[in-house]
Amino acid sequence: MEKKGTILGGTYEIIEQIGAGGGGIVYRARHLRLQTDVVVKKIKDEVIGRIDLRQEADILKKLKHPYLPHVYDFVETPDGVYTVIDYIQGENLEDAVKRHGRFSQKQVLKWAEQLGEALAYLHGQNPPVIHSDIKPANIMLTQDGDVCLIDFNISLAIGEDMESAVGISAGFSPPEQYRDSAVYAQVTKNYTIRRSNNIPRQDSGEQQDDRTELLHGGEADETTELLAVQDADDKTQLLWEKDSDNTAARVSGAPAQDGKRPATEYEQSFGKGINARSDIYSLGMTLYYLLTGVEPAADFEQRIPVSQMNIQVSEGFALILEKMTAFSPEKRYADGAEYLKAVRSCHKLDRRYIAMRRKQTAIQAAGTAALACGILLIFLGLYRMRVEKDSLYYALISQAQAAMSSSDYDAAVLCLAQAKEMDESRTEAYEEEVHMLYLQNDYEECIRQGEFYINTVPFGQDTESERERFANLCYLVGNAYYETEDYSNAGKYMAQALQLYDGNGLYYRDYAIALAKLGRVEEAGAQLEKGIALGITEDSICMAQGEIAHVQGQYTEAVDCLNRTISLTDDRSLKKRAILLLTDVYRDMGDDTVDDEIALLEQYVGQFDQVDALAMTEYLADAYTRKAQGSAADADACYEKALALFEQVRDGGYVTYQLQQNIAILYEDLGRFDEAEQTLLDMAKDYPERYETYKRLAFLDADRQQTLENADRNYQKTFEYYGKAKELYDDEAQDMEMQMLDNMIQELKDGGWEL
Repeated sequence: MEKKGTILGGTYEIIEQIGAGGGGIVYRARHLRLQTDVVVKKIKDEVIGRIDLRQEADILKKLKHPYLPHVYDFVETPDGVYTVIDYIQGENLEDAVKRHGRFSQKQVLKWAEQLGEALAYLHGQNPPVIHSDIKPANIMLTQDGDVCLIDFNISLAIGEDMESAVGISAGFSPPEQYRDSAVYAQVTKNYTIRRSNNIPRQDSGEQQDDRTELLHGGEADETTELLAVQDADDKTQLLWEKDSDNTAARVSGAPAQDGKRPATEYEQSFGKGINARSDIYSLGMTLYYLLTGVEPAADFEQRIPVSQMNIQVSEGFALILEKMTAFSPEKRYADGAEYLKAVRSCHKLDRRYIAMRRKQTAIQAAGTAALACGILLIFLGLYRMRVEKDSLYYALISQAQAAMSSSDYDAAVLCLAQAKEMDESRTEAYEEEVHMLYLQNDYEECIRQGEFYINTVPFGQDTESERERFANLCYLVGNAYYETEDYSNAGKYMAQALQLYDGNGLYYRDYAIALAKLGRVEEAGAQLEKGIALGITEDSICMAQGEIAHVQGQYTEAVDCLNRTISLTDDRSLKKRAILLLTDVYRDMGDDTVDDEIALLEQYVGQFDQVDALAMTEYLADAYTRKAQGSAADADACYEKALALFEQVRDGGYVTYQLQQNIAILYEDLGRFDEAEQTLLDMAKDYPERYETYKRLAFLDADRQQTLENADRNYQKTFEYYGKAKELYDDEAQDMEMQMLDNMIQELKDGGWEL
């Protein structure tokens, strides 16, 4: 047991134990950063050995449904493994029945449908998620009157091997959850002793492997003695009871001593292993308990059908419960989806409803046959048109995506334009267009076009799918702002994406990164925790942690996190971001790490397509420039290398103002003043409103004059370029270089150089 105040994983503080059972011990705990209560379940050691913990974590953390708690985390410590889930306020249905008594069919049907939705969702996962311990004690009744299915056992997402049930809840577990007749005999006898001695049930039912408790769980009366025998594994098996006359009598469920007794239907199911049909059985017995107020018998032979109980229940609901609780799994509903469909049509199984519908059908059949044929033909025609339109639309989207994958952006543009013409209100084509601009690293156009669509196109937002698409559009714009280092707008659009759709952990990851850039580290950590709770992968977690560490000046930790992201991820975009962020970290660490930065970039630059490779090449050129500035020994060689790389980027078509300015500066550093001046003059034509170009021209001309003898110097161009820079300059920009230029011009004037 964990002591009160114990902190797990640096995040969860144990408050109190609230339960224990076959899967482990359950605690209420406090999430220290989010300041909210959670449930922490310690998984038993013998259970851990039977599961793939990472697979369980990845699957369970992705679950999100209104009638299921959210699985936040899996914590591993030297003392054990723990799951962390929502703390659901309310009362479990076992306690509710004890306090209130049985519930009406109307109320139980409402909960039956809600639980059916939860099971349909669980069983629809890939692989299916099997709860394996559905019972009233594991269903919380919330303050809103809804239900929430809690206490997942750890061996749920079992894939092909559905044999490892954690425990058995007598009366609620199906026959196949018992390994064999001996285990069934143990559980049944122990349960009978408990009931006869008024010993309360454990929170999670009888435990399959707890042999000692099964033998000594209660006191036998004077006429009954428990007789234990040893099996081949030297484990105690309770098979028989001995009456007062020393004659052996079969405990219900145990095989006859001569082995000739034919197996009952439930015995034929022993050991088959659990699956979705097993959850259907347990839910059926739970609904039985809610309707009757009577705890189901542990002995299958003593079970009384709900139709024979003295309660009001419709024929339809009784038939559904009968099918749910069939001993043979093959006779039950296949999974939650099939059950949900049945329970929603419960009234249609009633005889009165069936008779009424038959009468109505007979009266209406003749008069509506011709009309139905006509309507059917029209409907089929409209349906076919709609299907064909949808198929064509998605075909165009798929073609655009394929074109983008091969960097054929012209073809992608044509496909997306056709898709938008077909349906102007659907988000997909607009989203893909903005995504294409992002992939091309054209972030400013990505922002401009994305914001235009967000503010002008009336996108549908009626369904979750539509809202998610619109959220993706906002998310792309936010990432484009991030790439331009406008972290405030990046955070704004990330937050907007999360308001529209909060089911994508990557939104939380990138929102956390933007907040970290803004210095809001604590908020960043909280958002990252939400992303982790939604199941983002380790490469994404390390990426965000690396950014947070970088902002906090913890450079060694940042380097470790980002290197781990690079080695783990298969996502090209994430790998590029991690590499470029790591270069920023090396840059902040100082000149001593510039060789590490260069080695990193040279290692990976060849692994990306042309657009990303050019962006990375520009970073590499910048690194060589800084190396030249900090190393006199091979400065010229580094400048030449940097210039060649910048020119490679320019010739590749990736031309930006900053790139051209860097090339001009390198020409100047290498004494190639004419080439530097021509580059800057070309920039002045392309960017006539930017004062920075003329500022750089003024510095360039002044440097060139410095190489001449005094008698040969002429600062006329310097003054002309300075005048143009001042004309375009806004004093609110507070550019330190402009102040330096002001000082230089004043010195030239004081020296008598002004004509």
